[in-house]
Amino acid sequence: MKHLAIIMDGNRRWATAQSLPSHKWHQAGAQNAIDIVKCANKKWIDYITLWWLSTENLEKRSASEVIELVKIMSWAKKYLEEIMENNGKVEIIWDTSKLPKVALWALNYLVEKTKKNTWISIVLALVYGWKNEIIRWIKRFISEWWDINELDEKSFENYLDTWKYPPADLIVRTWGDIRHSGFLLYQSDYSEYYFTEKKWPEFDEAELDKALEQFNSSKRNFWK
Repeated sequence: MKHLAIIMDGNRRWATAQSLPSHKWHQAGAQNAIDIVKCANKKWIDYITLWWLSTENLEKRSASEVIELVKIMSWAKKYLEEIMENNGKVEIIWDTSKLPKVALWALNYLVEKTKKNTWISIVLALVYGWKNEIIRWIKRFISEWWDINELDEKSFENYLDTWKYPPADLIVRTWGDIRHSGFLLYQSDYSEYYFTEKKWPEFDEAELDKALEQFNSSKRNFWK
């Protein structure tokens, strides 16, 4: 398997069950992301895409929670050592207009410092949503004055945030919700899904192994 994608859900519910403040659940979620990247690296996975924050999350959550999320992004460089140890290359798919400069600086710092690494690509989906991606795609298409008659599936894909990545082989969603929520929607027509009741901070290597076991036992015929 080349590409694993994860909808990291359940941070808030995990913290509520333990009576923890919001900054604790965001920290726990971020650290678990690093831990799962290490696991994926050991399993020879080339790409791991982590849905950290949706466009709707940023718009609908309370101001205090958004501040905590931005703080975690601003502290992103503290994870650099662990990422470098795993030869990880950080890349980001996002709507950059939605984030404050301090968060952008910290995240771009990770991208710049890891750009020469060659082992596992860590793709962070930040302020990402399928509807938002489509709107931005249309704006880019129109701005370049393309002939509409030249539009086909390949040219369409080249305008997506994920244009340079292979489609996700497996999409994992934690905390039991059985829906895609618009995550990598265009790119997931052949993806397998794994849904687990585990909240994101509880999702460990053993649960990842269960997801990979299900994937390996599936028959992927790609419409043949």
